[in-house]
Amino acid sequence: MDEETNVETRKTKHGVLIAMLLGSFSVILNNSILNISIPSFMHMFDINATEAQNVIVGFMIPMMVTMTLSGYIADLFTRKLVYILGMLLFLCGSLLGTIAWDFPSLVMFRVVQGIGGGLVMPLSISILFSCFPKEERGFATGIWGVAAMMAPAIGPTIGGLILEYGSWEMLFAMNIPTSIICIFVTSYFIKEKWQKKKLKFDMIGFLCITLGIVCLTLGVNRIPYGFTENNWLTICLILAGCIGFVLFIYTELHTKFPLIDLRIFRNSIFTNSTIIVAVCTASLFSGVLLLPLLLQEVLHFSALATGIILFPQGIVMGIAMTIGGKILDRSGVKFILPLGILLLSSVTFILGLTAGDISELLLITLLIIRGFGIGFINTPATTAGLNALPEFQVSRAMSMNNVIRQLIGAITIVLFSMFFETRRIIYMEHMSKQDAGILSIQQSFLIMSIIILLLIPFSLKMSYKNKKINNMSLRKLG
Repeated sequence: MDEETNVETRKTKHGVLIAMLLGSFSVILNNSILNISIPSFMHMFDINATEAQNVIVGFMIPMMVTMTLSGYIADLFTRKLVYILGMLLFLCGSLLGTIAWDFPSLVMFRVVQGIGGGLVMPLSISILFSCFPKEERGFATGIWGVAAMMAPAIGPTIGGLILEYGSWEMLFAMNIPTSIICIFVTSYFIKEKWQKKKLKFDMIGFLCITLGIVCLTLGVNRIPYGFTENNWLTICLILAGCIGFVLFIYTELHTKFPLIDLRIFRNSIFTNSTIIVAVCTASLFSGVLLLPLLLQEVLHFSALATGIILFPQGIVMGIAMTIGGKILDRSGVKFILPLGILLLSSVTFILGLTAGDISELLLITLLIIRGFGIGFINTPATTAGLNALPEFQVSRAMSMNNVIRQLIGAITIVLFSMFFETRRIIYMEHMSKQDAGILSIQQSFLIMSIIILLLIPFSLKMSYKNKKINNMSLRKLG
């Protein structure tokens, strides 16, 4: 009987893992695929680059705002119901996206997708943590990390193939089967009953963080052109966004029922993990920007060829996350996290010296090693940080984690794109446009490699404290 129960438990856990993977992968892959479609939308709808960015912003802002609510709504109605609701909204947005009749309607359906995605992303990891014991969470998070980190890497390849051989409607239609399967699998495997609860809603905190997210995201996205046209608006948006976040922090620290309890940052392990994951995200998104710029803008490769070159890195990243998660389960972060940081920093430094001057085969090899570095950082750091918190705080902590990732990603792309353009213009006074572009990208990678290397002290602090937590956990299990 006990053996039958164990088999049934394993089936349930694996079913839940499949459901969380499908949902997260669908949301993130869809967003990364649409990034490459902006030139196509500009041509089809006769709009400029600024207007076309609304495809991205129209998804990003609703998703981040909804993320801040996901923990509260899940506490009110159960994680299962809210996760399914998120997938239904994402499915509806995808279905409607296939019949969009003009660009404003397309953006409106992206908003629906973003709201659904904002419920799915934080709750997926929270549900996994509730189903898997601590000694198996590294493996589970590693599989989940395939969605979180591999999808942005392979998205351009898939998007390029669809736009090359299909129609833009397929960018939305491809979400339909995975979303439907995810909803049915979640309904079947997750056993969570709803119980009526009375919870106070932190309206002031919600309004403050919404102000911060909306204004800062819009302001940051205006930076590349905002200082030549309506520069006052860009400055005002960024200031309003910063004020919103400051007010949010003050409110959350002075209320009995916070929307997101910022006191979790008193936990040094969670704080260090958040810093490490934020820099790892910046490294990922800087590569998402710089590598296509190098291959397409500077070296004149096609979008499809660029996607093929980047594809192996994405596959390896997913494999490395699974390996990193298993190592975390067995021995903590004392080895895998510093190794990942050294790998990522070293490869980024080498790209800073050689990008644009090496063969395609050598570039792919370096990107594969880079994929191992990112995989060895992301899963162990995320899991160790969340393991250090009580389970009831995981969903809201993951909400904050996801908002930070999204903001860091947006800011990284804007800052590095500005750095690239500025340095290239300066160097073009003394060299060819191609050489100026290569030098600008090399310098960008060198800057990023130094920032990554600064994570070593944070990883060592996590190693020491996480070891003690693992020993305590083992004693309890014994």
